Amino acid sequence: MITIRIDEKDASLLTISFAEDPIGNDLVRQIPGRRWSYFRRCWLVPNTRQAIVQIGQLFGKAYCRFDEAVVRLYKPSIRATEVEQATNPAWPPAGKGLIRKAFRYVPPASEYDQHTVILALYEVMRIQNYSQKTFKNYRQALIALIRHSHPQSLDELTRAAYQKYLLFLVNKKRLSSATLNVHINAFKFYQEKVLQRDKEFFAIDLPRNPETTPSVYSLSEVKAIFSATTSLKYRTLFQVVYATGLRLSEIARLRLRDIDRERAIITVKAGKGRKDRVVMLSEKLQHYLYDYLRVYQPKTYLFENAETSEPLANRTIQQVYSETVRFAGIRKRGGIHTLRHSFATHLLEAGTDIRYIQALLGHTSILTTMRYTHVTSNKISAIKSPLDDL
Repeated sequence: MITIRIDEKDASLLTISFAEDPIGNDLVRQIPGRRWSYFRRCWLVPNTRQAIVQIGQLFGKAYCRFDEAVVRLYKPSIRATEVEQATNPAWPPAGKGLIRKAFRYVPPASEYDQHTVILALYEVMRIQNYSQKTFKNYRQALIALIRHSHPQSLDELTRAAYQKYLLFLVNKKRLSSATLNVHINAFKFYQEKVLQRDKEFFAIDLPRNPETTPSVYSLSEVKAIFSATTSLKYRTLFQVVYATGLRLSEIARLRLRDIDRERAIITVKAGKGRKDRVVMLSEKLQHYLYDYLRVYQPKTYLFENAETSEPLANRTIQQVYSETVRFAGIRKRGGIHTLRHSFATHLLEAGTDIRYIQALLGHTSILTTMRYTHVTSNKISAIKSPLDDL
């Protein structure tokens, strides 16, 4: 995959970037007026329609990733769906490798959807206004338990039998502590809320989670991610996440009416735990949003699907982000949530009170926010090593 952009220093030139490849270099050399930039580590070619057409012919259109500015320069009346195809082409190209299922692929209904346990679970969770995501997680956990304990009914399952099942999940399935917690909470919910049994009878101790520190980008890495994003829509989306610390589900469903330019705030509706909160809308972010809204003009949600006007699918955002990080040359592990981690850590390093950071992130407990104190590089790097005294 190659990336074509307008040169930042000279708009009469295009930059062509790709992984080190002798064949690719030979192809670029066929373009009249091309030259190699040792400073920028990329090829420079004339910014002309003829050069664009020749690049597509030499490399194949399916292997070209165009910056949105290039696309709109030569196709001013292009449709939004075509912009998305040009700036975020499918990888691997159709017919060129493994074929992925569409992100909105829906598997056939499970035979367990009509099971009495699942129906009862759905009814209680719907009445108590639990989120669809929580129901999905509990449903999957209980279906796994139903399969394992068959033909015994869950209503007859004893505490000892369930403890044995937990050992099976740990020793055989190798589930993480977080996933194991979901299984335990699902079973406790069914026993206590659905069957109305005594809470103490099934008071199963939750496993301890390992203490891990979140991955955090440096400022230069954040800039590299923004620079590597060819789509104006997704670049703005990533900038909003880093500027506000929103979660993936929150940014995907952020509505235009939730943005208050007069008060310079963004209201996050029904975040994690169905809690509302307010985050800041900086002057720089307002400028980025103005440029984005002037071009895309969404109707309801800030970031919409170009064809359906529905919120962008979480999986679509994750896929574009992963590809962008790869093009940026960043090797740190982590998805778009790493931008949220970086938001919190960089605020802490800048001296922001941790109570404000807790409110901005929507954490119920200050202990959750406190984990960012373990990754503040300015504090750690300032500690003198005993080696320096030798």
